[in-house]
Amino acid sequence: MRCKLLMVAFVATASVVAGQVATAPPVAAAAIDVSNATQHRIRYAVNRYAEIQVAQREPYCYGGTGPGCFDCSGLVMMAYRDSGVNIPRTSEEQWVWGPRIAPGHEEPGDLIFFAGSDGTTTSPGHVGMVIGHGMMIEAFATGFPIRIAPYRGRQAVGFTRPWAHSGVVL
Repeated sequence: MRCKLLMVAFVATASVVAGQVATAPPVAAAAIDVSNATQHRIRYAVNRYAEIQVAQREPYCYGGTGPGCFDCSGLVMMAYRDSGVNIPRTSEEQWVWGPRIAPGHEEPGDLIFFAGSDGTTTSPGHVGMVIGHGMMIEAFATGFPIRIAPYRGRQAVGFTRPWAHSGVVL
C-alpha cells in the first residue's frame, strides 16, 4: 500500500512539474499568469480583427477608431477590444501599458513601436501589431489602406505585450 501511495505521489508531482514547464510564460516580465489557451484565444482574435480590416482595405485616418477608417493606435485598440481586452487609446499610452518584450521574443498579437515625429524613443509615434515571421499589420498613413508589412529593418523602438498587463480585463 505504501509503495502504491508513493507511486501516485510521484506521478502527481511529475504531472505538476511537466505542466509548469509546458505553461511557463514566454517572458518573465509578464505581470499576470495568462493560460496558454487564453493567450492563443487573444492572439487569434486580435489578429483576425486586424486581418478583416486589411481585407476590407479600410483606409487610414488620423484619430480613427473604425469602423470606416483607423489610425495606427485606433486599429490596435479596437482589435484588442474586439478580443475582450481593453488597452489605452494612443500609441504613447500603449507603449507604457504592456511589459516590454525583447527583440526576437515577439509573438503574434504583440505590439511593435516606432519613433515619433520628433525621432525620439521616449514617446513612440507609430504602432503596429506583430502577426509573425517579421510581419505586422499597421494603419500606416493617409493614402495607405491598412496593410500587412515587414517590420524588420524599420528601426523599431521596441515591443510590448498588452494582454500581459496586470490591468487587463479578460
